[in-house]
Amino acid sequence: MDKLRVAILIVSDTASANPASDKVVDALTPIFAAEGKWESPAFRIVPDNVGQIQQCVCEWADGPSWYNLILLSGGTGFAIKDNTPEVSLCFPN
Repeated sequence: MDKLRVAILIVSDTASANPASDKVVDALTPIFAAEGKWESPAFRIVPDNVGQIQQCVCEWADGPSWYNLILLSGGTGFAIKDNTPEVSLCFPN
């Protein structure tokens, strides 16, 4: 049986400037490995930018090498610039 594919999108201005500041991939990778049915997670870090978030999610969801599970982390603060939840639910037609 083929393993399932998972991708993690980290949305963070801080982590996009300094990837070492984010710990999400390091925290989640052992969890997926322990299950035994997941490939090692792919990941990408982008700033809190609507276009970059949408492009990545669309590529992972509809691209030729799509993923079974896409997780988003970060960008969920209360500042006007923090728009990850809205972006991930409102894709253009």
